[in-house]
Formats: sequence, C-alpha cells, structure tokens
Amino acid sequence: MIRISREHYTYYYDRNNEPVATVSVGDQVIFETLDCWGDQLKTDKDRVDSINMSYMNPNTGPVFVEGAEPGDILVVKILDIKCEDHGVLALIPNEGVLQQYVKAPITKIVEIKDGKTIFSDELVIENKPMVGTIGTTPVGRIPTGLIGDHGGNMDCPAVRIGSTLYLPVFVHGALLQMGDVHANMGDGEICIGVECGAEVIVEIADIIKDRCIPSPMIETDENWYTTANAPVLEEAIRIATKRMADFLSEKLGISLEDATFLISIVGNVRISQAAQAGYDVAVHVEFPKYVDQRGRLSSF
Repeated sequence: MIRISREHYTYYYDRNNEPVATVSVGDQVIFETLDCWGDQLKTDKDRVDSINMSYMNPNTGPVFVEGAEPGDILVVKILDIKCEDHGVLALIPNEGVLQQYVKAPITKIVEIKDGKTIFSDELVIENKPMVGTIGTTPVGRIPTGLIGDHGGNMDCPAVRIGSTLYLPVFVHGALLQMGDVHANMGDGEICIGVECGAEVIVEIADIIKDRCIPSPMIETDENWYTTANAPVLEEAIRIATKRMADFLSEKLGISLEDATFLISIVGNVRISQAAQAGYDVAVHVEFPKYVDQRGRLSSF
C-alpha cells in the first residue's frame, strides 16, 4: 500500500504541480490529510481571525495515475476514512447561511471517539465520515477551496466509505488529490462540518477509455449521483438534473422525457454545499438502482 504524507499538500489544482507519487490501477493508496484549516486551530481560544485565511482546504497530493489521459474517466473507490481523535468547528462572521447572527468568531474543539462526535456530554453524533474535497486536475489553475467539473470542494456527503467516484480526466496522469475530511456534515453544510485530519484509503479501481462524463459521478451500493455547481441554486439543480437524465436515458435506453418522469417520482435533489462562503452552490441528484428490474444500473 502506498502512503502519501500530509507533508505533501497543495492549495491548488494545477497541472504544473509536481506529482508526489505514481500509482497504477489496482493500487491502494493512503492519503494523510490535514483539516480544512491546515491544522491552524488547536484550541477553543484560537480564532479564525488569528490565522492566515489565504491557506484553506489543503489537499494531499497530487498523485500521477499511470495510463490516465485526457478524455478518460478515473475510477476511485473509497475504502476507508480514519478520522483523528478531534474535530474543529468554527463560526465566521459574514459566512454561512445564518451569517447575520454570527457576531464574532467562535471555535469549538470536539472529541471524536468510537465513531462518534462528542458535541457535549448530552449531545453525541453518529459519524458518517466523508471526503469534502477530491478531484482530478483541470487544465486551468483552480484553488482547492472551489468547486468545478474536476470535482474539488464538492462537500458531497455521498463521497463516503464504500463509494466509488467516476472522475473526468483533463491532464496527463489525472493528478488526483484530496483533503477536507469531515467526520460528519449535514446536507448543505449550513456553516461547517466536523473538520478533521484523517487517513483516506482509496483504491485506484479503473481507467475507463472512450467514454466521457461532464463532471464527477458517485456510485454507492444503492444509488447513483450526478453533481453540479453554479452561482445560484436553481441553475445548479438544473445542470445536475439534466446530467442524471442524460445518464438514465443512455443506460436504460429511454427518452429524456421518461428519464425526467423517473427523476421526478423517485430521484432526490440534495444540496451539497450552500455555506455562502464566496463560492458556488453545489448539488447532487440521487437516483436509486433498484428501479431497473434488468439490472442496467448495477454498473457504470
């Protein structure tokens, strides 16, 4: 198993980033990740206005994937996410859905123990760890805090243990990187997740040739997900829904109109990221596999 140290981090998706390792299909890789604050907040007394906010969302990597070329699809399976023993919560004035009620920065360090976040002695949360930021590298240079068709800061709770990601490849070697793990995060990330360092164990499962997708797709045992981002929620929903309709139309051999019917009666539109922190809204559309009795949704 290949281990990528958290010492190898970047704040950009950039094709000029030097790969820190070379991997191949079938390899299992451990990405050691920093929390989204770059481990700058260590106690409740540390405040976001005391740290360098220019350095946010560090990603570990990138790694060069042998055989991955522009136009391919890189398939990455999330095998495990091992969170550190604490998480960091922070409220920031002028950020978040309830920003008008946040008068001053607040930091709260919470214990992570036995698969749970200990918010207080009486308030305990069952963790569902997920990778907030993951992607291949686009042709242009994009900060790790932003979202795009390469992936990036999608903050999608479906990117969890057992999920498989289908990532479009834009540059030679794909240059895969990831970070920003949350021990838990609600849909929409109203202000913050349980931000923590972690070890993310993935498998480079496949490289699919001669088939393109416009943006990352996610597969779980039960569902398929398409993703999209846009400056406003309505546009993000339209794009992600159209991507799901196109996927269903192709996989099931049905019209776009029938795909629209299916999404409307059994699909779910979910908000991934609407934290109002200066970047796009991100959404994902969920569709269950069980609907097709011929099993055509059982594989990509």
